[in-house]
This record gives sequence, structure tokens and C-alpha cells, in this order.
Amino acid sequence: MLVGINYPWINYGWDFGDAPEAWVAGDRLPAWREAKRKQIEEDFGRFAGQGMHAVRWFLLGDGLNYGMNELAPRKAGDKWRCELLPAGHSYYDQLYDDFKFLLNVCRKHGVKIFPSLIDFGWCLQGTPMTGNTGIIKGGRYEILIDPGKRKAFFERTLEPLLAVSMLYRDSIYAWELINEPEWVVRRFWSRNANRTVSRGDMQDFIADGIRRINAKKTQDENAAFLSSVGFADWESLDKWDAERLGITLFQFHYYAQNNRELPINSNPAHRPCAVGEFATAAGKAWPELQRQHRDQSITNRLRCMEDKGYPVCFLWSATATDAATRWTEEAHQELLAYNNLIPTQTIRA
Repeated sequence: MLVGINYPWINYGWDFGDAPEAWVAGDRLPAWREAKRKQIEEDFGRFAGQGMHAVRWFLLGDGLNYGMNELAPRKAGDKWRCELLPAGHSYYDQLYDDFKFLLNVCRKHGVKIFPSLIDFGWCLQGTPMTGNTGIIKGGRYEILIDPGKRKAFFERTLEPLLAVSMLYRDSIYAWELINEPEWVVRRFWSRNANRTVSRGDMQDFIADGIRRINAKKTQDENAAFLSSVGFADWESLDKWDAERLGITLFQFHYYAQNNRELPINSNPAHRPCAVGEFATAAGKAWPELQRQHRDQSITNRLRCMEDKGYPVCFLWSATATDAATRWTEEAHQELLAYNNLIPTQTIRA
């Protein structure tokens, strides 16, 4: 089984594209960008040394820098309105330049990238940042539900990113359209103010974006990329009819939800399926490991996924600091051993 890692963000919502002027002044921008790119180089070199196959990264996140100040989303009554950034806006050039830099880093270190275009936070109710009302987290769901805006958004963001990806196709693991859409869909799981998108509108958004990813072809007319959605639960694959939506890499996230065991990957030849997120050993106990009286080590979790037929998994996460998912030195050593980079017997020496 191949092992990858989530590197979900450095600065959530503004890793790619323009940095907020309120946080990074213009005269500091070159040094800030140079330091950030140096960090990316170092981190991806470390991932390669750990034997990581691919790295999953949220590109636009909650959209924080997709429209700031006078172009930021605005509240109208109880809804948030969001206009598209105009064609030719500087955001696009910086977005593509940052992504191209990342692809070059991946090529240099032999690690693939698994980009996720937007996070569900894009569709949450808008949240102005304290002291900076021109910087809004979320509030951009109108771009998903308005067909005209959705089309233009894909043409100005996704399509050019896919065009750049075609030049670095061997460095792309798969293209993900959205992370965990279930959290913002009305009448799905629960009801609250952040359920801003109907299931039909979300499915239209997914189907359109996935179609665009699938349309990219190699010279021999095969699909250039696998296409994916990072579902929060494996049951969503069937509930949302992922195959009908055109998704070619099934993906779900496993955190022992409701104390349920990880399902068996029942048909890996017909539909490749990735465990796109799972916690390291400090996270919630996996019930099958408890039942088998096996410890909750990262090695046992990896072996469990491998035994159940999953071809690839992605650890959460390279940047985790919370008690449930933070990395320990022992976890690093176990991963190296699993990837045959150190002898297994040295793990607990």
C-alpha cells in the first residue's frame, strides 16, 4: 500500500495567490514569499525522505484571499453575496505561479501532489476577520449555486490549473474538487445556519468540475488525471452515487466515526478507493484493533488498511499540533519502517 500525507495548509485559505496586505505588507512580500517557498522545499524533501508517495494540499481552502477588501463577499440580509474576481486580476497570475512552483518542487523530489481545489469552508457563512472587515472567511457559496458564476469560476481557476498540471502530469497523483462537502449541504446529517447549499446544487458543482478534470486526455486519449472528492464518510460514496458523478478515484476519511470499523474495499479493481485522511495512533481508537487486542500504533493502522484492500492512504497531517493527530518520533520511525526505510526491529529499541 502506498502512503501519502496531508499537508493541508501553511496559511489556510491563502497559501496560493495574493497574500492579504493587512497581514503581509507590500515591502515584506518578496521576503515572505521566499521564506515560504524555502519551507515548502524543505518539507517536501522531508516527505521524500520518509517514503511518502503523494501529498494532499488544500489550494483555495475557504477562499479567504479570493476577493478581498472591495471585492470580498458581502452580506445582504441573511445571505452572503460573492462576485467573481474579474478576468485578468493579479490573483490568477500569482495562483498559477505558486502552483507551478509547487509542481516543480514535486518533480525535483519525486513526490506527487494531490491538490484539492476548495474546502467546505468556502461555503460556510461569511466570517469577517477581527479588525479586518475586508478579509472574509467563507461566504462564497453563491459561486457554487449560481450556474453562470460556477461556469466562469471553473474557467478562470480550475481550467488554467489543469492546463499547468498537464505540463507536470507525472507529478499529479489525482485532482480533488472539494473536501468534505457534506458539512455544508442542507438536510444532510444536521440542520444549522452553515448548511448553505442544496444537495442538488452541490452535485451539479461536483459533476461539472469532475467532468472538466476527466476531460483532460493524454496523447493516446486516456484520462490524464484521476478525479476525486474528499468525502467525510464512506457511506457518502453510495449516498451521493460517486460513480454517476464521474468520480474516478473514490475517497473517504476515516476517524472511527460512530465507533464503526473501517469497511473492506470490496471492489478495488473496478473502483480505486483512497483513505484520504486518518489519524495517527493518538486519535480515536479503531474498534477492529481493539477487538483483535492489537495496539493502536500507526503500523497496525497501516496494516489494517492494507489488509482491507486499500491501495493508498493519507495521514492527517504533516502540520497537526492537536493531541489527537500530532506526530511523535515513534510514529515517524514506524512510518519509515513500514516504507522499508529502516529495519522494523529498531522502532521500539
